[in-house]
Amino acid sequence: MYYTLTLTGYFILLFGQVLWIGWLNPVTIIPKSVTLLFIVAPLLLPLRGLLNARFKTFKWVTLFIWVYFTIGVWNCASASQWPLGALQVAMSLLIFVGTVMYCRTHDTRPKKDA
Repeated sequence: MYYTLTLTGYFILLFGQVLWIGWLNPVTIIPKSVTLLFIVAPLLLPLRGLLNARFKTFKWVTLFIWVYFTIGVWNCASASQWPLGALQVAMSLLIFVGTVMYCRTHDTRPKKDA
């Protein structure tokens, strides 16, 4: 269940970024290719590990996703970018909760006795 939750949030964030930057609200100051390179390309780094359900990938995605949460909060302050910011904040929180819960349920380390 948490695996599906994480992947759902991840793909909505990934495709939402591409859709927003590419077609819905393209920024004319910076070329689309540069924006996509710096915003969307880092999201492709954990793709293979997430699809293969690698525990270490889920652990570092919990830290990595806070970058997108911060960018989302920044975009929420802009009048023209707030829908993208709201999407980024909501999906990054969904991914964070999904990955944390996945890591908690799939941790194979031996438990210490109190």
